[in-house]
Amino acid sequence: MTVVQQPFVLDFAEVRLDFPLDFPDDVWASWQEEKQEQFGERWPIVKRLLGEFEALEIYLLDVSPRNISFRD
Repeated sequence: MTVVQQPFVLDFAEVRLDFPLDFPDDVWASWQEEKQEQFGERWPIVKRLLGEFEALEIYLLDVSPRNISFRD
């Protein structure tokens, strides 16, 4: 077990390795709008986190506030 500092990802149940998700541009735009609403001012941090995972070829499918935790 490892102790981590927030923010951290709580759930890797829905993840793909080695290949990105392939959705039409309008679906991605809608998804990003929804996530921006869910995360509010923290959305830029979440986007940066997702970019870090993608650099490692890890693609999270279930991106939500219940799966990414921040210290309040």
